Amino acid sequence: MNDAFPPDNPDTLPFAGTTPYGRPSWSGLLQFSLVGIPLKAYPAVRTRDVPTAHLLHADCGQRLRYAKHCPVHGPVDSAAIVRGYEYGPGQHVVVEPDELDQLRPAQDKALRLERFLAPGQLDPLLFAGRSLYLVPDGPAAEPAYGVLRTALAQRQRWALGRMVLGGHRQVVLVRPAGTTLVLHVLHYPEQVRVCPQTVWPLAKEPTEELGLAEMLIEAAGGKVDWTAYPDLAAQEVKALIEAKLAGQAAVVSAPAPTILSLLEALKKSVETQSGKVATPPVKEKTPRKRARRTA
Repeated sequence: MNDAFPPDNPDTLPFAGTTPYGRPSWSGLLQFSLVGIPLKAYPAVRTRDVPTAHLLHADCGQRLRYAKHCPVHGPVDSAAIVRGYEYGPGQHVVVEPDELDQLRPAQDKALRLERFLAPGQLDPLLFAGRSLYLVPDGPAAEPAYGVLRTALAQRQRWALGRMVLGGHRQVVLVRPAGTTLVLHVLHYPEQVRVCPQTVWPLAKEPTEELGLAEMLIEAAGGKVDWTAYPDLAAQEVKALIEAKLAGQAAVVSAPAPTILSLLEALKKSVETQSGKVATPPVKEKTPRKRARRTA
């Protein structure tokens, strides 16, 4: 990987700053070497704004409730329920709550930075999807915070560390983003699955298809307009609910896909991007000499 992911200076997000921070998810001390910086962490991403759906009884419209049920003894009271971990088909070992409590990490309030790496060293598959803004906890922490953020940005480095977040040990990444530090929770490396060992064909020789694909990539480059990427699924669900409440039928029609050959599809794509179809130069192959027949 040669490019930073996610970028340190991304194109402006249209909704950034529209949602208040709310309460911090974590507060503690960022530590690297002998330096300590008091910080607070706020969620960088809110949950999707999609109405909640529940299962209802079709006859009366009441929401369904689920009771714990044993196939041998019937309904079971909450006090008679224990937690068991499966170690074989249909075989479980019972673990008591106090035994699990002993395994939980102590409420360590430190975020320890251990390694500093170039963005290209980190595989995006490791990003777990949870991101937090790290902000100074008080005016006294601001100078050290600014020094760390500026040093990371100028050296083009990200920081790898560990912390206890939500009662769980986490491997995390801290990176500069504008004037802020952003924390990303990472998957553990053993969680990442290996791609099936399949030999995929690669385009080794210059062809018309390869040239058109490269032209299409260049034509569709440039600054990203994030307003063109709304959450359509949430909007469609809301529109459906509003239509049903108004006694109307919401119809969402999707165009039927058109099946084209690879070459034709690439040509039409380039035409859409650049307004014309340009045939890329194809390296001519040197004709092979025919072998002479021998008597």
